[in-house]
Amino acid sequence: AAQVQAWEDAAVLADHKWDKALGQVYPAAQALVARELALPSPDSVVFAPNTHTLLAVLKSAIDGRPVRVLSTDGEFHTFRRQAQRWTEAGEIALTLVESDAPDFAKRFLATAREGHFDLIFVSHVFFKTGLVFDGIWELADLARPEGPWVVVDGYHGFRAVPTDLSAVADRIFYLAGGYKYAMAGEGAAFLHAPPGFGPRPAL
Repeated sequence: AAQVQAWEDAAVLADHKWDKALGQVYPAAQALVARELALPSPDSVVFAPNTHTLLAVLKSAIDGRPVRVLSTDGEFHTFRRQAQRWTEAGEIALTLVESDAPDFAKRFLATAREGHFDLIFVSHVFFKTGLVFDGIWELADLARPEGPWVVVDGYHGFRAVPTDLSAVADRIFYLAGGYKYAMAGEGAAFLHAPPGFGPRPAL
């Protein structure tokens, strides 16, 4: 129904479709995501056709090269493949923690606290194993506008496990999309960006 409505809007409204898309549909979608994640404001939610676009925009807001990144060996393809290429190009210095080790949560949190990272990127729910990283919100204590930035990949957790960001929304990024458990179809990725973090991305 949504696909048909979008086509009809484009056919009937032509260039005026943007008034509806940005004036009505976009704010309504922001509000739905904010409600699902218990965000204090829907204004912190932005959309893109895919998470790769949002990841690239986010990295473009970090000054300095190489960007020091902490992540895991169990991240989804969007991040894994791009991080590998960024590493080859000298854009990032990547530290990985083994995600299927029994003491993963303890080791990841310890590495995050001991290291000097610009960006910490980790899944809330790991797509290969289904592991729910319950300690993920503890990373918010490390987050600062000057770094590190904490990015939670919520794609495989959004609407699969209850997620309340109200206590950490001012400090973490949350990246997800509607294609999986939200059943919103393709082309509906989103990012919650905490106020004051990366206000001027290069992209």
